Amino acid sequence: MPTGRTTDLDRFLYDLEAYAELAEVNFDNRAVEQVVDAFAEQFAAGTITVRTTTHEASARSVNFRYMYPDSPHDPVGIARAHGLLPDADPAVMSLLGEVTDKIPLWWGLDASVGHGVQKVWAFFEQPLEFGEIASLESIPHSLRDHRERFDEARIDRFAIMGFDFRDNTTNLYSEMVSPGYFDQEDIARMIRDTGSLPPDNEEIGRCRGAINAYYTFDWNSPQARRLCFAVPAREGEFPSHLHPLAARFAAEAPVQAGRRDLIFNPTFGARGKYLKMEADYTGDAASRVFGYWNR
Repeated sequence: MPTGRTTDLDRFLYDLEAYAELAEVNFDNRAVEQVVDAFAEQFAAGTITVRTTTHEASARSVNFRYMYPDSPHDPVGIARAHGLLPDADPAVMSLLGEVTDKIPLWWGLDASVGHGVQKVWAFFEQPLEFGEIASLESIPHSLRDHRERFDEARIDRFAIMGFDFRDNTTNLYSEMVSPGYFDQEDIARMIRDTGSLPPDNEEIGRCRGAINAYYTFDWNSPQARRLCFAVPAREGEFPSHLHPLAARFAAEAPVQAGRRDLIFNPTFGARGKYLKMEADYTGDAASRVFGYWNR
């Protein structure tokens, strides 16, 4: 759905530097400008979100991403032509090629303010059942072996697949659901299965507001590396009390839109848990891409 509005890319670059300062991370001006220049059309006309985490500052990043459902394009080809595509594991590229060849889709792209292009997302034009995902020859064994856990959580259709060129992982996202779809025991079991510490009732309550759940897999681990719940937050609903950066992000994250709509993503894995925080920079992620305020 075209919005008719465009993003001022000069202002966007200025705001990205403000995000880096807010999150206390390195800002590589050249790397950021190269990405925005190469994908100027997509950033100008697409939906933009900006994300950071509650990792320690030394391990933290700020990522900016576009999602562009209205215009066919090849983000991998564009990144490669501009010398911006990281050297990824052949397994990642093989799966990406297979998905591109076999599945009708549209694209989004993610980049770090410190390093440039990070990943791409394939948004499926129609959600896929697990069997269609499992039939892909290049998917990690850990993803194929996750079927029973997906069934237990009542996740049987999938909407998005991500390809991370720097971490050599793939993400698999459930289709959009209404908040409350995952019940308390679903969430507790899903988190326990990652090897994370058991969640408390407050954590479970936050995760129950999720509009989808997504997992990270790689080609070396026998199980999923991470589990995230994507939870939209209207003004006043963001869990600012969880971390000093969460409070600053909720109050100060620059946006082009007239309001500051946010998404938080409780994230769990064997290495611990943390919070991802994402701002809907253009203010149209719900209406144009995910539809979560309509559920």
